[in-house]
Amino acid sequence: MRNLILDTRADNEATRIQPQPSFAVPPPRQSEQKAIAVLGPTLRFKGELSAEEDFILQGQLEGSINHTQSVTIGTDGSVVGNIHARHITIDGKVEGDLHATEAVVVHATGELTGNIFAPKVGIVEGAFFNGRVEMGEARASGRRPNARPGVPLSSEETERMLSEGD
Repeated sequence: MRNLILDTRADNEATRIQPQPSFAVPPPRQSEQKAIAVLGPTLRFKGELSAEEDFILQGQLEGSINHTQSVTIGTDGSVVGNIHARHITIDGKVEGDLHATEAVVVHATGELTGNIFAPKVGIVEGAFFNGRVEMGEARASGRRPNARPGVPLSSEETERMLSEGD
């Protein structure tokens, strides 16, 4: 139901009812919306994949991914090869090294056999990880999360920690 206000100003017309102004934020224009490509579960790809927009891989890729934005390997996705991107999220299976300029997150459904090179790294309890981690820039900044030694973070705490400072 719309709220209406009574306009009682004297003018040439009789008293009229006008809609109350709306203060709602307009939806973002098409050009402001972020493009996310989804590569479906039936995709089988060999070679080097590169892109400029965020993407989610649900298929199988044998080769490397060189990317400037965010890459998500979905629960049905698998990669045999190295991944280079701004932000990497693993929900599926990866055999290869991950190189991120911002962060890497391996969720509980994720399986990673390979090394991680990123300033921020989150490995959620239940995830499979076999490799090593190098966090070059995070140590230099001196910022450390309020983590309790020996107590794993929940996926929500991990996501919150990784999104700080963005």
